[in-house]
Amino acid sequence: MTSIDQILTEANVANHALVEAFPGQLSHKTVQKARTGKRPLSRNMQVMVTEALNKALLPEKLYKREQLFPKTERNPEA
Repeated sequence: MTSIDQILTEANVANHALVEAFPGQLSHKTVQKARTGKRPLSRNMQVMVTEALNKALLPEKLYKREQLFPKTERNPEA
């Protein structure tokens, strides 16, 4: 389970809430990729997912991209 998936599950937030935060720029497919962590996201997509997550969870804790997408072998851009 990725940190994004864990955060969204605990907050009971669906992928659609993140997509609504960035209509036309963020897709359900991108959010699902971020949740599963099976495929790396570009830095730009990581920023958008992070901003959408922060919008969806306001006024709770704000997250940084580095917290949600830690450096790994599969994600050297982080």
